Amino acid sequence: MENKFGSLHEISRIVSDITHRRKVIFTTGVYDVPHVGHPRYLTAAKKLGDILIVGIHSDELVKLRKGKDRPIFPIHERIELLSYYSAVDYILELKDQEEVYRTITLLRPHILVVSETTEDSDNSPETMKALFSGYSEIIVLKAQSSIHSTDFVKAMNKVEILK
Repeated sequence: MENKFGSLHEISRIVSDITHRRKVIFTTGVYDVPHVGHPRYLTAAKKLGDILIVGIHSDELVKLRKGKDRPIFPIHERIELLSYYSAVDYILELKDQEEVYRTITLLRPHILVVSETTEDSDNSPETMKALFSGYSEIIVLKAQSSIHSTDFVKAMNKVEILK
């Protein structure tokens, strides 16, 4: 794999080769409408171990969760942006919620990082603790900025209405 983006198969092979000597961290997210909270969150997650793998939600999954006007940026641009963050070692696309769970089960990261601001119940800290605390340490990170992508999009929509 020449870049940071890979398939679940490629990344799981890498993880199986290194998991006994390096601490693997996994987190998921949308990463749409970049803001300072994204690199802060990813940097904080990376400090918990050695290898940070980010599962990024597909355009279809974002649309299902956030509404028909999302994502603002298509998956290939969101992946490219994540690849510029030095804290991120590997990125994979997650097409649906079952793939999120399947990926965590297959990778078996030492640490699963979840944001306290996660709004959807499928990926909430409570759900992740209930499903995966048996074989991954679940760490919930506090909000890393005062604004979130959803807040920004809502604010921009209000501006459009006022025009």
